Amino acid sequence: MLDKYKFKSIFKEELNNFIKYKRSLGYDYEREIYRLKLIDTTLNNLKIKSKKITKKIFSELIKRNGMSNANYARQYGITKDFCKYLISNNYKDIYYEDKHFHVVNNYKPVIFSDDEIKLLFKTMDEYANNYKNKKYYKTFYMYSILFRLIYACGLRVSEVININLEDINFNNNSIKIIDSKRHISRIVIFSNSMKICLENYINKKDINSGLLFMNSKNHKICGANMRKYYREIIKLANLNPKSHIHALRHVFANNALNQMLEKGYDENVVIVYLYKYMGHKSITETEYYLHFTNYNQQKIISNNDLLSKKLYEGVDLDNE
Repeated sequence: MLDKYKFKSIFKEELNNFIKYKRSLGYDYEREIYRLKLIDTTLNNLKIKSKKITKKIFSELIKRNGMSNANYARQYGITKDFCKYLISNNYKDIYYEDKHFHVVNNYKPVIFSDDEIKLLFKTMDEYANNYKNKKYYKTFYMYSILFRLIYACGLRVSEVININLEDINFNNNSIKIIDSKRHISRIVIFSNSMKICLENYINKKDINSGLLFMNSKNHKICGANMRKYYREIIKLANLNPKSHIHALRHVFANNALNQMLEKGYDENVVIVYLYKYMGHKSITETEYYLHFTNYNQQKIISNNDLLSKKLYEGVDLDNE
């Protein structure tokens, strides 16, 4: 078996199979690779010769090693999940403890303004143009289109890197997102300007079928390389360094909310629509993406005022 992630311990095959199993459930499991490598390194350093995890080995695997509470909880959780996976596959002598952590998520996504978004993509284009007729021009040009698609359609990184040409319908400006997170499939739409970007990209790259975005070796794009590129662009554009790629999905959700409120849609209908469009499991998950700016609040208050006037039409409230 190809050891794709270069694990070295006696459990290297099982670690690769564990990743494959998690992805079959709909998880991206890209960022977790680093944590699995920590497990692998520890097992390798302990010179484990047989496929068993004793209480002593487990305690070595879950050493804190200066991790923050949040990072330690994630490392512990992945270690425990891997042990449970081994047990479910009939491995003997596998020990784990079932601790639970309460970790407060203080992540606050950076919501870029329209001007900041324009600057972001302008910087990407300039960055690519600096490499014209050089080795990495095609890669950086591809990134400028890929990130536009993430922003324009509110996609996850795992979704955009798995889009095939056959998933795109240029007649109605739509893309089929197949078997995404939690095995949810859906259709997203894109604007005519995004359509032009995609068509130009496909023609320049001479793509006839298969994955829309591939690296210079014609393999699927690596999420780690995307994040490295994004950080470089953010730095060059002098934008908030706390921004992560996933924040573009938050920006999409807020812009979509604003546009639909401007058209007079009921805010409750808007949230239901976004919940379906973004492939969320529940409306609560969608509400997490909606960071109510002063504009949002004022628009919702205004809409509710109009509704109240219609409800109480003909009633002299001042004399009640």
